[in-house]
Amino acid sequence: MTGTERQRLLDAISERFLREFGAQPARRFFAPGRVNLVGAHLDYNGGDVLPMAVDRGVYVAATMRDDDRIRLVSLDQNRTFELTAGTVPPRGEPGNGWANYPLGVWHGFRARTGRARGFDLVYGGDLPMASGLSSSAAIEVVSALAFDAFYHSGYDRQQLALLAHRAENGYVGLRCGIMDQFASALAQPGHVLWLHCAGPRFEHVPFDGQKCEVLVMDTKKSRSLSKTHFNDRVAQCATAHETLRNHVRDLPHLASYEPSDLEAAQSAMDELLFRRARHVITEMTRIATGVAALRRGDYRELGRQLDASHRSTAIDYEVSCRELDVMTDAARAQSGVFGARLTGAGFGGCAIALIEPGIGSRVAEQVGKVFLREFGVEAGFDLLRVGTGPVEL
Repeated sequence: MTGTERQRLLDAISERFLREFGAQPARRFFAPGRVNLVGAHLDYNGGDVLPMAVDRGVYVAATMRDDDRIRLVSLDQNRTFELTAGTVPPRGEPGNGWANYPLGVWHGFRARTGRARGFDLVYGGDLPMASGLSSSAAIEVVSALAFDAFYHSGYDRQQLALLAHRAENGYVGLRCGIMDQFASALAQPGHVLWLHCAGPRFEHVPFDGQKCEVLVMDTKKSRSLSKTHFNDRVAQCATAHETLRNHVRDLPHLASYEPSDLEAAQSAMDELLFRRARHVITEMTRIATGVAALRRGDYRELGRQLDASHRSTAIDYEVSCRELDVMTDAARAQSGVFGARLTGAGFGGCAIALIEPGIGSRVAEQVGKVFLREFGVEAGFDLLRVGTGPVEL
C-alpha cells in the first residue's frame, strides 16, 4: 500500500468515526498481518515457526469513554456492536462475529487490571478476512495496543501478544498457537521472526528484500477456522503426543521428538495419527534448514523448504485443497520462483511464492491464467514488503 492509499484509508476510518459517534477519534493505532514462511501448524505443537510481518494490517481509531459502553464498528460493515461492561459475555458469541476479537481483548484487560471503561472504536484494514494473513490476530493486537495506551498499563510487546492470544484461545475459542499474535506484536523492519513457541523464545533473522520478494496468491476461497477441522488437528496431535510419551519417552511437546522416536512408536498409533505427527516432526527440520539458508542469503534453498512444507501439509496434515495445490504448482512452474506453499491454516485462503525481485507481475499473470482456467475464478495477487511492528500513528 502506498502512502497515499494508507492516508485514504485512515481518512475513511476517521470519517466513519465522526459519522457514527459525532466526534473525531482521540488516537489511531496499527498492527500488521503476517505470512508464515515455514513452520506450518507447529506453533500449537510446541515447535518453531518463521513468520514475516507484512506492510498490511489493521487500523483502529479509538476514544475512551467516561462510562462503560463499548461501541465497535468495522469500516466494511454497516452494523454497530454496542454493549456495556455488564453485558459483555464471558465467552465469544457467534452472532458477534469479528467483534469477538476486540471484545476478548477488552475482557482480558478487565480481568487483569480491574478496569472496565468503555470505548468507541472504528476498525479498518487492508488484509482480506479469513485469507490466511492473520487478520484476526492483527485486530487483537491493535486492540491490545490501544487499550494499553489508554489505560497506561505499560505492558511490553510480548505481554500484549499474550493478551491477544488468550483472547483468541479463551474467548473466541479457537485453539491456535501463539505465532500470529507474536508475529504481529514483535515484528522488526527487515527481519522475520524465528519463534520458538515452547518457552516462548524468539530471534530476529534478516530477510533481504533486494534478493527475494514474497508474492501472496489469494485463491478467493474463504475459510472460517471455526467451521473447518482445525481443532480436530489440534486434538489429533495431542493424541499422537500422548502415544509417544507412553511408548518412547516423555518430552514436553510433539515437536520435541525426533524421526527415530516416531518410527519406534509407529505400531502404537494408527496411520492418520502417524502422518499428523510425521508432518510436525519433519517440519522442524525444514524450518531449521530454512533459517540457516536465510542467514547465508540462500533463497533457493529456502524455497525448497517451502515446497517440501507444502507437500507435507497436503499429504500428511491434509489442510490443503485443490485450489491451493493448483496455485502452488503453477507458481513453481515459472522461472525465477524459488518455492511456494500454502500459508495460514490452510483449507483455502492464500499461498505464497518466494520469487526473484521484479518478476511478480509475470508470475501473477501466468498463475492467474492457470487458476482461471481450472476454477473460473480470478485469483488475487499482491507483493508484500517486510512490515513494522504495531505502532500508534
